[in-house]
Amino acid sequence: MRAIQQRQFGDPAVLSVAEVREPEARPGRVRVRVKAAAVNPLDLAIRSGRLQAAFPDLAPPFVLGADFAGTVVDGDGPFRPGARVAGLVPWLATHEGVYAEVISVDPSWLAEVPAGLDDVLAAAVPLGAETGTQAVDLAGISAGQTVLITGASGSVGGFATQHAVALGGRVVAVASAGDEDFVAALGAHVVLRRDGGPEKLVAAARAAVPEGFDAVVDVAGTGGDLLPVVRDGGVFIAVSGPEQPPSRPGVQAHRLHVQPRGDQLAGILADLAAGRAVTRVGLVLPLEEAAEAHRRAERRDIRGKIVLTL
Repeated sequence: MRAIQQRQFGDPAVLSVAEVREPEARPGRVRVRVKAAAVNPLDLAIRSGRLQAAFPDLAPPFVLGADFAGTVVDGDGPFRPGARVAGLVPWLATHEGVYAEVISVDPSWLAEVPAGLDDVLAAAVPLGAETGTQAVDLAGISAGQTVLITGASGSVGGFATQHAVALGGRVVAVASAGDEDFVAALGAHVVLRRDGGPEKLVAAARAAVPEGFDAVVDVAGTGGDLLPVVRDGGVFIAVSGPEQPPSRPGVQAHRLHVQPRGDQLAGILADLAAGRAVTRVGLVLPLEEAAEAHRRAERRDIRGKIVLTL
């Protein structure tokens, strides 16, 4: 079968189409014929070698990719052959990617794709949506609480914003320049534009909520500079960055480790199909152009996910 294989660390040119062995059926697994696979910042970090220090066992050749949508071929679990599914593969645990025609996955990672939701949009969702949702849940946001969410223009921050709003939180969201209207449409009560250093962001956040935030969900990796805006007894959630997030007395600090949850993804996909949630796809390319997809992602000139189709 065809797959995009990475044979060494480096720039996008290290990605190429290869013929690899199709995964065999095995107990406790489901085989899925992939129709679409999203490109994530994690893929870029793995490909470039930036994660080697933290994960010294990483060794090409391998296939990248965590987000996918496709149809079930066979296997264990509740999904019948031919069912349309989407899911998140925990790549750093499995080293088994989804830039391939057929993949083998745990059925607990899967959710059925609702009618009316196409494969491209479904593939763009799992990692961002599950990460954003789990980050807000880890922060313990409830109705009436205030939360600052950085990186709200992206997939993770966008879903975190929508989930916090749905829980009744008062959300102050940080948007990239030009994305203010998009982030406001997600339900954020206040939108701050990230157009300067951390000091400027801290000043704007303090002006928005002088008494301090109940929680900060730091998707963008701003880090410890944001700790002063958290009230005593509040929570700081790091979505990226060091394993041990920055902390200060009186503030709980946690590093999120996203877990693939098909049950959670099913609810998110249902919300998308019903128009209760939104996400963006910025560019669609065929699988063979995976290297170009990585180049475009690194240029950061695409608003929304880049998705590869098969």
